Amino acid sequence: MKAILVKLGCLLILSLGFSLTSANAIAGERCSKITNRCFEWPLAPHGTQFEKISTNGVWSKPEGSGPFPALIIAESCGGSKPTTDKFWPEYFKSLGFATYTPRVLAQFNQKYCPNLKFVVSNENRLKMARILYSALDEMRNKEYVDKNSIGIIGFSLGGLVIRDVGEIKDLKSPEGNKFKYAVNVYGYCTLLERQGDNIPTLMLLAENDNVGGKMKYCDEAKAKNFENMTWHTIAGAWHAFDDPSADGKTDPGKNKMKYSKSATEEAKSVIKDFVMKNK
Repeated sequence: MKAILVKLGCLLILSLGFSLTSANAIAGERCSKITNRCFEWPLAPHGTQFEKISTNGVWSKPEGSGPFPALIIAESCGGSKPTTDKFWPEYFKSLGFATYTPRVLAQFNQKYCPNLKFVVSNENRLKMARILYSALDEMRNKEYVDKNSIGIIGFSLGGLVIRDVGEIKDLKSPEGNKFKYAVNVYGYCTLLERQGDNIPTLMLLAENDNVGGKMKYCDEAKAKNFENMTWHTIAGAWHAFDDPSADGKTDPGKNKMKYSKSATEEAKSVIKDFVMKNK
């Protein structure tokens, strides 16, 4: 129990954007300068193949029989919302993409993230990753889907899980599949080392999404010029800029959320360019 509490304490600090050092770490660990405690990173061994989790959620597809390129949409801490259930699926459908938004938080019997401890739990985020990779297999088995053109887009919490799995090399779904590309929308850049398969990845950031000075870590990661990584920051935008229902609220990570129609339109354009190029 003590070891588990130590790991959770370290992850809480990391999620808020504090800097790290490997000065006292053994292989496979990262340490916090603040607590001088170390924890396992990445969250799962390289070469992991997830066990299947049955999922349910919201499906969308263009008219016709396909085959269509497809996207798995990873929800934020807000859970099931019109933004990820309708707005983005409708937009991607207009671009000729099928989508699936699996109910991730429902698998934990939660409507939304109850607190930050829930988010920073290694065990919880690994289960979220299993859900998303199981959804990949379910999408791939649809007759109308192009099996070789399935990407993933995640918002906030969903983007955080995308960051996590991007550090695990040769990570596979239960049926042995991988995502072709990824889009991380206002997720975190802490611990971003690209240890994984380096699939094409878009990091779409909001300029004012800077609680705990976390944009500093995005700047540091961007300066490393990672292979196959595209960066775009929307000037003047805040966390959850695409979600009208979140306007004026604060999430469990203390991120201030403000809706912006102009920021959303800019995001749509940037995401469109990326997914059309990499589908």
